[in-house]
Amino acid sequence: MLSSLRIQNLALVEDLSLELEGGFTVLTGETGAGKSLLVDALALLLGARGDGDLVRAGTERATVEAVVDGAFEAWNTFLRERGLPEEQPVVLRREVGTNNRSRAWINGASASLGDLKEAGRIWMRLTSQHDHQSLMSEERHLALLDEVLGIHPDLSTEVEAVREAETRLKARRRSESERERRLEWLAEQIADLDKLAPKPGEWAQLRAEREPLRHAAQLEQAFRESAETLREALPLLETAGRALARSVAVLPDAQRDLDRLRSALLEIEDLQALSQDQAIRWSREGVERIEALEARLAQFEKLARRHRCEPEDLAPRLLDLKTEQKELLGGSSSIQELEQHLAKAAEAYLAVAETLHLSRATLVPKLEKEVHARLKRLGMAGTRLQLRLSIAEEGASPALHQGRPVKVSPAGFSALAIWAETNVGEGFKPMARIASGGELSRLMLALLGAGTALGKGTEEPLTLVLDEVDAGLGGETALAVGAAIQELAGVHQVLAVTHLAQVAAKAHHHGFLSKETRQGRTRSGLEWLEREPRIRELARLLSGHPDRPEALAHARSLATQDWA
Repeated sequence: MLSSLRIQNLALVEDLSLELEGGFTVLTGETGAGKSLLVDALALLLGARGDGDLVRAGTERATVEAVVDGAFEAWNTFLRERGLPEEQPVVLRREVGTNNRSRAWINGASASLGDLKEAGRIWMRLTSQHDHQSLMSEERHLALLDEVLGIHPDLSTEVEAVREAETRLKARRRSESERERRLEWLAEQIADLDKLAPKPGEWAQLRAEREPLRHAAQLEQAFRESAETLREALPLLETAGRALARSVAVLPDAQRDLDRLRSALLEIEDLQALSQDQAIRWSREGVERIEALEARLAQFEKLARRHRCEPEDLAPRLLDLKTEQKELLGGSSSIQELEQHLAKAAEAYLAVAETLHLSRATLVPKLEKEVHARLKRLGMAGTRLQLRLSIAEEGASPALHQGRPVKVSPAGFSALAIWAETNVGEGFKPMARIASGGELSRLMLALLGAGTALGKGTEEPLTLVLDEVDAGLGGETALAVGAAIQELAGVHQVLAVTHLAQVAAKAHHHGFLSKETRQGRTRSGLEWLEREPRIRELARLLSGHPDRPEALAHARSLATQDWA
């Protein structure tokens, strides 16, 4: 869940902080007040392209920072794999400069835009006119289907068994034709990597260890100042103790105060010694350890380039090379035995993958039916969706399904393409070619709502950002959209930008964006509305006039009982 968001120097937004809660939050406001900028800000946190034109005039950079809570296990796995600080809640930060250069951080550590995109899959779904959204990217369609249906595929054990058996067989076959040449090459590669002796997870560990060491000088100074200040304070406290000791002779009840002071003295002496030790540690390790770490990280990067892999893959790469070398040097298994072993591993994978594929295929028709019913209520009665589930083929795959080589993946051999027909008779086309921003938002709304209605869906609440969800709508359809979002908000945190009172009235929290001109500059601001001010905003959305009696009466009729 997104618990807070701060935006600085992004177009009209000079400095805006939002504290957010769960449920359904709606944002309305004046035209040009910056409602779309909030969506742009969140898109930056998902790794979207940073455009220097977004930076507020007169400043050098725009900054977006978010605090995200929840999905603890998924976040810990993600942070650990990338060598980022394992701290929760997670703090995401993105800066964009006027020169179009961009930087990103996760928990204070430098991160790539790819890291932000991967992190986004843990906590947010954004539906608008952005290239990275799930509905526009066909390679994300299968993951989206699994998410909607509450399927959690993990065939990594079976996939690893197939890959290992395949590697061993290839090595053994190669030994028949180019054994000597291959052995010579392997020896060079292994010797190269043995000098580094990479350990599994070492790259991530080194990166994580490097972060505090980069601040060794500051840490040394802080602990040294602490130790010196505490040292100077000790004589004063000892003088106070002697004074209290004299008072005990006259007032025995003062003994308790004297005992407390003596305990405090012991604690402060201990803290002074600890601060001194820490100052010495960071003074010594700060230079020596950081140099050693940087040197080792540089070796990792150099060998990763040479071996054309990621630094974290060097340890498994060395293991694979040694496994192949062992096979070439006279593994006990014959080619026939290795072929049988691979066939068994592929058979085990196919059994699990086929079960997974059938479970998806069984649920797809039910999901389509529920989606169509919801699209009708959402003002898209002429739109039909096709979830085209198929089997992904992979030319050189050792796994054969009905005689065809299929993809070996932790997600199974299924493939999915979402096609849509927005008007009857026009024919189905890929989603990316036909859907507008508003249609995408409503399609995502229908998909997620359908999964919930079928008793499926993700176990971890997400932050759903819906932009232009009300485009071209009104009347009963707008009410249905609001109700559908409210239903989703029972499971997820939903943020929606809207121009319709019928949608805004269903929200649990209502933010109003306005703009004002001060000292020749236009600035956006946000105000949270409740009760009467919120009624007036609904009336403004209905008629453009927040004070008209008929508009106010209509607004009150839309207002839900829990906040009206």
